[in-house]
Amino acid sequence: MKTKNTLIIAALTGLLLSGSAFNSNAQDNIATSDKTETASTKLNILQVKPMQFRVSYKNPISKTVVVRILDTDHNVLFSENRRVDANYLKYFDLSTLMDGTYTFEITDGKEKAAQSFDILTTTSRVVSSIN
Repeated sequence: MKTKNTLIIAALTGLLLSGSAFNSNAQDNIATSDKTETASTKLNILQVKPMQFRVSYKNPISKTVVVRILDTDHNVLFSENRRVDANYLKYFDLSTLMDGTYTFEITDGKEKAAQSFDILTTTSRVVSSIN
């Protein structure tokens, strides 16, 4: 009876271990098949200080990227062609811009990535009573 219980426990343990190995492989295959990046996932914009932004673009396809800042009317406020080897990285101080909606746009060969952001001046008002 003791030998029979030992064999059942060993069989169940083996079955559980093989099932967890199968799940692990399935997850790995899913992760490796989804490694293609689009231009929008390569673009990262981070506000590091008030009105100061860090713009990065990973793994460009072409050797030259075009970076532009546009306003809501699609007027070009800033434009540069930059030769890049691996990644594009630049810091922007946008404290001189007026309130409104703006867009960072990066063109990489035939791909284009854009991310819009709003600048909104906040004011605080204090009400006081004068007797």
